[in-house]
Amino acid sequence: MPRHVAIQPGRLYPQPEYTIQIDKEGKWTVTQIYMCHRSSAVSLMPRPGSIHPDVPFVSISQSTAAITEGDLAVITCVYSGAENKEDEKANAVYTMGLSLSEEPILTHLRYKDLDSKERDNLQMILAGKEKDDGGTKLKDKIESDLGKEVLGKIERGQTSYYSPRVTWRESWVRDKPAKADELNDIGNISDPLGPVPSLAGGRDWLLNGVTQTQDGKAFRLEMEWLASDRGGWDPEIYQDP
Repeated sequence: MPRHVAIQPGRLYPQPEYTIQIDKEGKWTVTQIYMCHRSSAVSLMPRPGSIHPDVPFVSISQSTAAITEGDLAVITCVYSGAENKEDEKANAVYTMGLSLSEEPILTHLRYKDLDSKERDNLQMILAGKEKDDGGTKLKDKIESDLGKEVLGKIERGQTSYYSPRVTWRESWVRDKPAKADELNDIGNISDPLGPVPSLAGGRDWLLNGVTQTQDGKAFRLEMEWLASDRGGWDPEIYQDP
């Protein structure tokens, strides 16, 4: 026949059952139930950072106490962590993003061969000027076919264009925070990892950022690369010497 145990104030009673889960990025989650007398709930609630007694690589990320009838407090603790393993990216997840960004019309590849003087005059027209310092109309100084073409677009209000932007992200979970060498390449030309799509037109990749989120003893890292326009990122600017 069942045996009833009185819940004594000042004692925490771990329940024998708990659940274990691992997600696709390698994060482990253990959910453990404890009981105690309601008067001891605040003092006895396991605190974030406490290690699970049976799974040493996870620690508490959240504790919740529910006060029930019979002077009981049921405490649910969620432990999180990651294994210390040789191939920490075995569970890495890769995602690709496609979007459009608005760029100045004169930066379009079609107008890369514009005469520098015409380009300067077009820039002044874009800034709202109509005449130069000598009183000559700026648009009268645009003589090339290419210059007149873009001038026509500017005059009808087309001062920008949409450029495709491709991002590539790698995310995974491990038991340690980001390393210095993983941060040093931010802002540099860098080859992404994983099944990255091939680029055409001389495009290449720039390491755009690294984010880190800690949950218990699990550190989720995400690295993002940004694809360039045609011709690639300028190595004089985007490559450390």
